[in-house]
Amino acid sequence: MAKIQDKSKSYFLTKRYVDFMFKLAYRRVEYHGKEKIPRDGAIIYAPNHTNTLMDALAVLAIDGMEKVFVARADIFKQPMILKFLTFLKMLPINRIRDGRETLAKNEEINDIVVDVLKDKVPFCILPEGTHRTKHSLMSLQKGIFRIALQANDKFGDKMPVYIVPVGIEFGHFFRYRSSLLLQMGEPMNVTQFIKEHPELDVPQRQINALREDLSGRLKEIILHIPDDENYSATLELAQLYGNEQQRRLRLRGKSIMDRFTAAKETIANVAASLQSNPQETQELLDSADEFSRRRHDLGIGMKTVLKPHVGWSLIGKIALLLLGLPYFIFSAVVTSPSNLLFTWLSSKFEDKAFFNTLRYMISLILLPLLLLVLGAIVVILFSWKWGLIFALLFLPAFFIYQDYLRWIRWVISDIKWIAHKDLRELFKKIKNLKTRLLN
Repeated sequence: MAKIQDKSKSYFLTKRYVDFMFKLAYRRVEYHGKEKIPRDGAIIYAPNHTNTLMDALAVLAIDGMEKVFVARADIFKQPMILKFLTFLKMLPINRIRDGRETLAKNEEINDIVVDVLKDKVPFCILPEGTHRTKHSLMSLQKGIFRIALQANDKFGDKMPVYIVPVGIEFGHFFRYRSSLLLQMGEPMNVTQFIKEHPELDVPQRQINALREDLSGRLKEIILHIPDDENYSATLELAQLYGNEQQRRLRLRGKSIMDRFTAAKETIANVAASLQSNPQETQELLDSADEFSRRRHDLGIGMKTVLKPHVGWSLIGKIALLLLGLPYFIFSAVVTSPSNLLFTWLSSKFEDKAFFNTLRYMISLILLPLLLLVLGAIVVILFSWKWGLIFALLFLPAFFIYQDYLRWIRWVISDIKWIAHKDLRELFKKIKNLKTRLLN
Protein backbone atom coordinates (compact mmCIF):
# COMPACT_ATOMS: atom_id res chain seq x y z
CA MET A 1 0.00 0.00 0.00
CA ALA A 2 1.32 3.41 -0.96
CA LYS A 3 2.40 5.71 1.84
CA ILE A 4 2.09 9.48 1.88
CA GLN A 5 5.88 9.81 2.23
CA ASP A 6 6.64 7.68 -0.84
CA LYS A 7 8.62 9.49 -3.54
CA SER A 8 6.69 10.63 -6.59
CA LYS A 9 8.04 12.08 -9.85
CA SER A 10 4.90 14.16 -10.35
CA TYR A 11 5.24 15.57 -6.83
CA PHE A 12 8.96 16.23 -7.42
CA LEU A 13 8.21 18.35 -10.50
CA THR A 14 5.23 20.07 -8.87
CA LYS A 15 7.32 21.01 -5.83
CA ARG A 16 9.91 22.75 -8.04
CA TYR A 17 7.19 24.83 -9.67
CA VAL A 18 5.47 25.58 -6.35
CA ASP A 19 8.77 26.68 -4.75
CA PHE A 20 9.67 28.85 -7.75
CA MET A 21 6.32 30.65 -7.78
CA PHE A 22 6.43 31.03 -4.01
CA LYS A 23 9.72 32.90 -4.12
CA LEU A 24 8.37 35.14 -6.89
CA ALA A 25 5.61 36.13 -4.47
CA TYR A 26 8.26 38.13 -2.54
CA ARG A 27 10.62 40.83 -3.74
CA ARG A 28 13.30 39.74 -1.27
CA VAL A 29 13.75 36.34 0.34
CA GLU A 30 16.40 35.32 2.87
CA TYR A 31 16.89 31.90 4.49
CA HIS A 32 19.34 31.64 7.39
CA GLY A 33 20.62 28.73 9.44
CA LYS A 34 19.99 25.85 7.03
CA GLU A 35 23.27 24.37 8.18
CA LYS A 36 21.66 23.75 11.58
CA ILE A 37 19.25 21.16 10.16
CA PRO A 38 20.26 17.75 11.64
CA ARG A 39 21.16 14.97 9.20
CA ASP A 40 21.25 12.03 11.58
CA GLY A 41 17.62 11.68 12.66
CA ALA A 42 13.93 12.43 12.25
CA ILE A 43 13.03 16.10 11.76
CA ILE A 44 9.89 17.91 12.90
CA TYR A 45 9.78 21.53 11.68
CA ALA A 46 7.99 23.90 14.06
CA PRO A 47 7.38 27.35 12.51
CA ASN A 48 5.47 30.28 13.96
CA HIS A 49 2.12 30.87 12.26
CA THR A 50 1.15 34.33 10.98
CA ASN A 51 0.27 34.02 7.29
CA THR A 52 -1.95 30.98 6.62
CA LEU A 53 -0.65 28.74 3.79
CA MET A 54 2.39 30.94 3.10
CA ASP A 55 4.02 29.78 6.36
CA ALA A 56 3.91 26.14 5.27
CA LEU A 57 5.15 27.04 1.78
CA ALA A 58 8.08 28.91 3.31
CA VAL A 59 9.08 25.70 5.12
CA LEU A 60 8.52 23.60 2.01
CA ALA A 61 10.99 25.80 0.10
CA ILE A 62 13.78 25.40 2.68
CA ASP A 63 15.42 22.75 0.53
CA GLY A 64 14.66 20.21 -2.18
CA MET A 65 13.47 17.52 0.22
CA GLU A 66 9.87 16.34 0.20
CA LYS A 67 7.98 17.16 3.39
CA VAL A 68 4.72 16.04 4.96
CA PHE A 69 2.35 18.58 6.55
CA VAL A 70 -0.84 18.62 8.55
CA ALA A 71 -3.76 20.98 7.98
CA ARG A 72 -7.10 21.49 9.67
CA ALA A 73 -9.44 18.57 8.96
CA ASP A 74 -12.48 20.56 7.79
CA ILE A 75 -10.85 21.43 4.44
CA PHE A 76 -10.50 17.70 3.58
CA LYS A 77 -14.25 17.01 3.41
CA GLN A 78 -14.68 17.19 -0.36
CA PRO A 79 -13.32 14.07 -2.17
CA MET A 80 -11.57 16.09 -4.90
CA ILE A 81 -9.90 18.37 -2.36
CA LEU A 82 -8.96 15.35 -0.24
CA LYS A 83 -7.23 13.76 -3.24
CA PHE A 84 -5.43 17.00 -4.13
CA LEU A 85 -4.21 17.67 -0.57
CA THR A 86 -3.05 14.06 -0.21
CA PHE A 87 -1.04 14.51 -3.42
CA LEU A 88 0.52 17.57 -1.77
CA LYS A 89 1.47 15.30 1.18
CA MET A 90 -0.90 16.93 3.62
CA LEU A 91 -2.74 15.10 6.39
CA PRO A 92 -5.93 16.20 8.21
CA ILE A 93 -5.75 17.02 11.89
CA ASN A 94 -8.75 17.77 14.07
CA ARG A 95 -8.82 20.66 16.51
CA ILE A 96 -10.82 20.98 19.70
CA ARG A 97 -13.07 23.50 17.97
CA ASP A 98 -14.07 20.69 15.57
CA GLY A 99 -15.55 18.84 18.56
CA ARG A 100 -13.90 16.77 21.26
CA GLU A 101 -15.24 13.57 19.70
CA THR A 102 -13.15 14.20 16.56
CA LEU A 103 -9.85 14.33 18.48
CA ALA A 104 -9.74 10.53 18.67
CA LYS A 105 -9.16 10.48 14.89
CA ASN A 106 -5.83 12.24 15.45
CA GLU A 107 -4.36 9.06 16.94
CA GLU A 108 -4.48 7.41 13.51
CA ILE A 109 -2.88 10.49 11.93
CA ASN A 110 -0.17 10.49 14.62
CA ASP A 111 0.65 6.87 13.73
CA ILE A 112 1.04 7.87 10.08
CA VAL A 113 3.28 10.81 11.03
CA VAL A 114 5.49 8.60 13.20
CA ASP A 115 5.89 6.26 10.21
CA VAL A 116 6.82 9.29 8.07
CA LEU A 117 9.48 10.29 10.59
CA LYS A 118 10.78 6.73 10.82
CA ASP A 119 11.49 6.93 7.07
CA LYS A 120 13.45 10.18 7.72
CA VAL A 121 11.02 12.29 5.72
CA PRO A 122 10.72 15.74 7.36
CA PHE A 123 7.37 16.60 8.91
CA CYS A 124 6.00 20.10 9.56
CA ILE A 125 3.34 21.15 12.06
CA LEU A 126 2.46 24.70 13.10
CA PRO A 127 2.55 24.37 16.91
CA GLU A 128 0.47 27.47 17.69
CA GLY A 129 -2.50 25.70 16.13
CA THR A 130 -3.93 28.81 14.48
CA HIS A 131 -2.55 31.89 12.74
CA ARG A 132 -2.39 35.45 14.05
CA THR A 133 -0.98 38.42 12.13
CA LYS A 134 1.13 39.75 14.98
CA HIS A 135 4.83 39.75 15.81
CA SER A 136 4.35 37.57 18.86
CA LEU A 137 4.00 33.93 19.82
CA MET A 138 0.84 32.29 21.11
CA SER A 139 0.76 29.37 23.51
CA LEU A 140 2.00 26.19 21.82
CA GLN A 141 -0.39 23.25 21.50
CA LYS A 142 0.44 19.76 22.73
CA GLY A 143 0.15 17.95 19.39
CA ILE A 144 3.71 18.48 18.21
CA PHE A 145 5.17 17.16 21.48
CA ARG A 146 2.90 14.12 21.56
CA ILE A 147 4.09 13.20 18.06
CA ALA A 148 7.75 13.74 19.02
CA LEU A 149 7.43 11.62 22.16
CA GLN A 150 5.54 8.88 20.31
CA ALA A 151 8.25 8.80 17.62
CA ASN A 152 10.96 8.72 20.28
CA ASP A 153 9.25 5.79 22.01
CA LYS A 154 9.06 3.88 18.74
CA PHE A 155 12.54 4.37 17.29
CA GLY A 156 14.50 6.75 19.57
CA ASP A 157 16.93 3.93 20.39
CA LYS A 158 17.89 3.75 16.70
CA MET A 159 17.98 7.44 15.70
CA PRO A 160 17.25 10.74 17.46
CA VAL A 161 14.07 12.77 17.06
CA TYR A 162 14.55 16.51 16.54
CA ILE A 163 12.19 19.48 16.72
CA VAL A 164 13.61 22.32 14.62
CA PRO A 165 12.20 25.78 15.47
CA VAL A 166 11.59 27.96 12.41
CA GLY A 167 11.12 31.72 12.66
CA ILE A 168 9.23 33.34 9.77
CA GLU A 169 9.00 37.11 9.42
CA PHE A 170 7.09 38.84 6.62
CA GLY A 171 7.74 42.44 5.62
CA HIS A 172 3.98 42.89 5.42
CA PHE A 173 1.31 40.41 6.45
CA PHE A 174 -1.25 41.36 3.79
CA ARG A 175 0.59 42.80 0.79
CA TYR A 176 1.89 40.72 -2.07
CA ARG A 177 5.55 41.03 -3.10
CA SER A 178 6.84 42.19 0.30
CA SER A 179 9.81 40.44 1.95
CA LEU A 180 10.40 37.13 3.70
CA LEU A 181 12.97 36.20 6.35
CA LEU A 182 13.19 32.58 7.52
CA GLN A 183 15.57 31.51 10.28
CA MET A 184 16.36 28.12 11.72
CA GLY A 185 16.71 28.03 15.47
CA GLU A 186 18.83 25.63 17.46
CA PRO A 187 17.31 22.14 17.05
CA MET A 188 15.84 20.38 20.08
CA ASN A 189 17.11 16.81 20.43
CA VAL A 190 14.01 15.26 22.00
CA THR A 191 15.69 11.87 22.42
CA GLN A 192 18.61 13.37 24.33
CA PHE A 193 16.28 15.62 26.33
CA ILE A 194 14.26 12.67 27.64
CA LYS A 195 17.42 10.72 28.54
CA GLU A 196 18.86 13.69 30.45
CA HIS A 197 15.64 14.37 32.41
CA PRO A 198 14.57 11.11 34.07
CA GLU A 199 12.72 13.18 36.69
CA LEU A 200 10.13 13.99 34.00
CA ASP A 201 8.56 10.59 34.49
CA VAL A 202 5.10 11.20 32.97
CA PRO A 203 4.19 12.45 29.46
CA GLN A 204 2.46 15.61 30.69
CA ARG A 205 5.60 16.80 32.51
CA GLN A 206 7.70 15.99 29.45
CA ILE A 207 5.30 17.93 27.22
CA ASN A 208 5.34 20.97 29.52
CA ALA A 209 9.14 21.03 29.62
CA LEU A 210 9.47 20.62 25.85
CA ARG A 211 6.83 23.30 25.26
CA GLU A 212 8.69 25.81 27.43
CA ASP A 213 11.96 25.01 25.66
CA LEU A 214 10.53 25.32 22.13
CA SER A 215 8.66 28.50 23.01
CA GLY A 216 11.90 30.12 24.19
CA ARG A 217 13.78 29.09 21.06
CA LEU A 218 11.05 30.43 18.77
CA LYS A 219 10.96 33.78 20.56
CA GLU A 220 14.67 34.20 19.81
CA ILE A 221 14.11 33.99 16.05
CA ILE A 222 10.96 36.09 15.64
CA LEU A 223 10.10 39.70 16.50
CA HIS A 224 8.32 38.69 19.69
CA ILE A 225 6.54 41.66 21.28
CA PRO A 226 4.79 40.25 24.37
CA ASP A 227 3.37 43.54 25.70
CA ASP A 228 -0.10 43.62 24.11
CA GLU A 229 -0.94 47.03 25.60
CA ASN A 230 2.06 48.66 23.94
CA TYR A 231 2.37 46.28 20.98
CA SER A 232 1.70 48.79 18.18
CA ALA A 233 3.86 51.48 19.79
CA THR A 234 6.81 49.12 20.33
CA LEU A 235 6.63 47.84 16.74
CA GLU A 236 6.43 51.43 15.47
CA LEU A 237 9.58 52.40 17.40
CA ALA A 238 11.39 49.30 16.13
CA GLN A 239 10.61 50.35 12.56
CA LEU A 240 11.22 54.07 13.05
CA TYR A 241 14.69 53.58 14.49
CA GLY A 242 15.79 50.50 12.59
CA ASN A 243 18.34 52.36 10.46
CA GLU A 244 19.78 54.18 13.46
CA GLN A 245 20.01 50.94 15.42
CA GLN A 246 21.78 49.24 12.53
CA ARG A 247 24.45 51.95 12.53
CA ARG A 248 24.86 51.61 16.28
CA LEU A 249 25.27 47.83 15.97
CA ARG A 250 27.64 48.33 13.01
CA LEU A 251 25.43 46.38 10.66
CA ARG A 252 25.67 47.06 6.96
CA GLY A 253 21.91 47.36 6.67
CA LYS A 254 21.71 45.65 3.30
CA SER A 255 19.95 42.48 4.39
CA ILE A 256 16.58 41.64 5.91
CA MET A 257 18.52 39.92 8.70
CA ASP A 258 20.20 43.23 9.60
CA ARG A 259 16.79 44.90 9.89
CA PHE A 260 15.55 42.03 12.04
CA THR A 261 18.56 42.22 14.37
CA ALA A 262 18.15 45.98 14.78
CA ALA A 263 14.42 45.66 15.47
CA LYS A 264 15.04 42.98 18.12
CA GLU A 265 17.52 45.30 19.83
CA THR A 266 15.05 48.21 19.88
CA ILE A 267 12.29 45.99 21.28
CA ALA A 268 14.64 44.86 24.06
CA ASN A 269 15.65 48.49 24.76
CA VAL A 270 12.02 49.58 25.04
CA ALA A 271 11.26 46.75 27.48
CA ALA A 272 14.31 47.64 29.60
CA SER A 273 13.47 51.35 29.59
CA LEU A 274 9.90 50.60 30.64
CA GLN A 275 11.29 48.89 33.72
CA SER A 276 13.87 51.52 34.64
CA ASN A 277 11.96 54.68 33.64
CA PRO A 278 8.27 53.73 33.34
CA GLN A 279 6.65 57.16 33.29
CA GLU A 280 8.70 58.79 30.52
CA THR A 281 8.91 55.57 28.53
CA GLN A 282 5.13 55.27 28.62
CA GLU A 283 4.91 58.85 27.32
CA LEU A 284 7.16 57.82 24.43
CA LEU A 285 5.04 54.73 23.78
CA ASP A 286 1.79 56.71 23.88
CA SER A 287 3.19 59.19 21.34
CA ALA A 288 4.42 56.33 19.13
CA ASP A 289 1.01 54.66 19.36
CA GLU A 290 -0.73 57.87 18.28
CA PHE A 291 1.76 58.30 15.44
CA SER A 292 1.22 54.71 14.29
CA ARG A 293 -2.57 55.05 14.35
CA ARG A 294 -2.61 58.34 12.44
CA ARG A 295 0.02 57.16 9.96
CA HIS A 296 -1.94 54.01 9.13
CA ASP A 297 -5.23 55.90 8.91
CA LEU A 298 -3.66 58.24 6.34
CA GLY A 299 -1.93 55.42 4.46
CA ILE A 300 1.56 56.84 4.97
CA GLY A 301 4.25 54.17 4.63
CA MET A 302 7.27 53.79 6.87
CA LYS A 303 9.60 54.18 3.86
CA THR A 304 8.21 57.67 3.37
CA VAL A 305 8.75 58.63 7.02
CA LEU A 306 12.34 57.43 6.97
CA LYS A 307 13.21 59.16 3.67
CA PRO A 308 15.49 62.17 4.38
CA HIS A 309 14.47 64.14 1.27
CA VAL A 310 10.92 63.16 0.43
CA GLY A 311 10.38 65.91 -2.15
CA TRP A 312 13.24 64.88 -4.43
CA SER A 313 12.36 61.23 -3.93
CA LEU A 314 8.78 61.98 -4.95
CA ILE A 315 9.90 63.58 -8.21
CA GLY A 316 12.00 60.52 -9.04
CA LYS A 317 9.13 58.12 -8.29
CA ILE A 318 6.69 60.07 -10.49
CA ALA A 319 9.20 60.03 -13.36
CA LEU A 320 9.61 56.24 -13.05
CA LEU A 321 5.84 55.76 -12.92
CA LEU A 322 5.40 57.73 -16.14
CA LEU A 323 8.20 55.76 -17.79
CA GLY A 324 6.63 52.44 -16.83
CA LEU A 325 3.02 53.42 -17.53
CA PRO A 326 2.71 51.71 -20.97
CA TYR A 327 3.84 48.36 -19.61
CA PHE A 328 1.64 48.79 -16.53
CA ILE A 329 -1.40 49.26 -18.79
CA PHE A 330 -0.43 46.13 -20.76
CA SER A 331 0.05 44.20 -17.50
CA ALA A 332 -3.27 45.39 -16.09
CA VAL A 333 -5.12 44.27 -19.25
CA VAL A 334 -3.55 40.82 -19.72
CA THR A 335 -3.72 39.93 -16.01
CA SER A 336 -7.20 41.41 -15.47
CA PRO A 337 -8.86 37.96 -15.14
CA SER A 338 -6.53 37.07 -12.26
CA ASN A 339 -7.00 40.47 -10.61
CA LEU A 340 -10.78 40.30 -10.93
CA LEU A 341 -10.78 36.77 -9.54
CA PHE A 342 -8.72 37.92 -6.54
CA THR A 343 -11.11 40.84 -5.93
CA TRP A 344 -14.08 38.46 -5.95
CA LEU A 345 -12.46 35.77 -3.79
CA SER A 346 -11.01 38.22 -1.25
CA SER A 347 -14.49 39.63 -0.67
CA LYS A 348 -15.41 36.21 0.73
CA PHE A 349 -12.73 36.39 3.44
CA GLU A 350 -12.96 38.62 6.49
CA ASP A 351 -9.42 37.66 7.53
CA LYS A 352 -6.90 39.58 5.42
CA ALA A 353 -4.22 37.02 6.31
CA PHE A 354 -5.62 34.88 3.47
CA PHE A 355 -5.01 37.58 0.85
CA ASN A 356 -1.43 36.62 0.00
CA THR A 357 -2.39 32.96 -0.13
CA LEU A 358 -5.17 33.82 -2.61
CA ARG A 359 -2.81 35.86 -4.81
CA TYR A 360 -0.25 33.08 -4.71
CA MET A 361 -2.75 30.35 -5.64
CA ILE A 362 -4.09 32.50 -8.49
CA SER A 363 -0.57 33.07 -9.83
CA LEU A 364 0.20 29.37 -9.48
CA ILE A 365 -2.86 28.05 -11.32
CA LEU A 366 -4.37 30.81 -13.46
CA LEU A 367 -1.30 32.55 -14.91
CA PRO A 368 -0.09 29.50 -16.92
CA LEU A 369 -3.63 29.07 -18.30
CA LEU A 370 -3.82 32.75 -19.27
CA LEU A 371 -0.45 32.52 -20.99
CA LEU A 372 -1.55 29.48 -23.03
CA VAL A 373 -4.95 30.91 -24.02
CA LEU A 374 -3.87 34.49 -24.77
CA GLY A 375 -0.63 33.32 -26.41
CA ALA A 376 -2.57 30.96 -28.68
CA ILE A 377 -4.95 33.79 -29.68
CA VAL A 378 -2.00 36.04 -30.60
CA VAL A 379 -0.39 33.26 -32.67
CA ILE A 380 -3.66 32.55 -34.50
CA LEU A 381 -4.36 36.23 -35.21
CA PHE A 382 -0.79 37.24 -36.08
CA SER A 383 2.18 34.83 -36.11
CA TRP A 384 4.32 32.66 -33.86
CA LYS A 385 6.89 35.47 -33.62
CA TRP A 386 4.31 37.82 -32.16
CA GLY A 387 3.22 34.98 -29.90
CA LEU A 388 6.77 34.65 -28.61
CA ILE A 389 7.04 38.41 -28.01
CA PHE A 390 3.71 38.33 -26.18
CA ALA A 391 4.88 35.44 -23.98
CA LEU A 392 8.08 37.29 -23.02
CA LEU A 393 6.06 40.40 -22.13
CA PHE A 394 3.41 38.40 -20.26
CA LEU A 395 5.70 36.33 -17.99
CA PRO A 396 6.67 39.14 -15.56
CA ALA A 397 3.43 41.11 -16.02
CA PHE A 398 1.56 39.87 -12.94
CA PHE A 399 4.48 40.63 -10.62
CA ILE A 400 5.43 43.98 -12.18
CA TYR A 401 1.77 45.00 -12.00
CA GLN A 402 1.88 44.42 -8.23
CA ASP A 403 5.17 46.33 -7.93
CA TYR A 404 3.78 49.26 -9.92
CA LEU A 405 0.81 49.48 -7.56
CA ARG A 406 3.31 49.57 -4.69
CA TRP A 407 5.06 52.56 -6.33
CA ILE A 408 1.70 54.33 -6.70
CA ARG A 409 1.11 53.80 -2.96
CA TRP A 410 4.56 55.27 -2.26
CA VAL A 411 3.82 58.40 -4.31
CA ILE A 412 0.48 58.92 -2.52
CA SER A 413 2.22 58.27 0.80
CA ASP A 414 4.92 60.89 0.07
CA ILE A 415 2.33 63.49 -0.89
CA LYS A 416 0.34 62.91 2.30
CA TRP A 417 3.49 63.08 4.45
CA ILE A 418 4.42 66.44 2.93
CA ALA A 419 0.86 67.70 3.43
CA HIS A 420 0.57 66.74 7.12
CA LYS A 421 2.89 68.99 9.05
CA ASP A 422 1.24 68.06 12.36
CA LEU A 423 2.27 64.44 11.89
CA ARG A 424 5.85 65.47 11.12
CA GLU A 425 5.86 67.53 14.34
CA LEU A 426 4.71 64.48 16.29
CA PHE A 427 7.55 62.53 14.71
CA LYS A 428 10.03 65.15 15.97
CA LYS A 429 8.57 64.84 19.48
CA ILE A 430 9.02 61.07 19.40
CA LYS A 431 12.58 61.49 18.18
CA ASN A 432 13.44 63.80 21.09
CA LEU A 433 11.88 61.47 23.66
CA LYS A 434 13.59 58.47 22.13
CA THR A 435 17.01 60.20 22.13
CA ARG A 436 16.65 60.91 25.82
CA LEU A 437 15.43 57.46 26.83
CA LEU A 438 16.77 54.80 24.49
CA ASN A 439 20.21 56.04 23.40
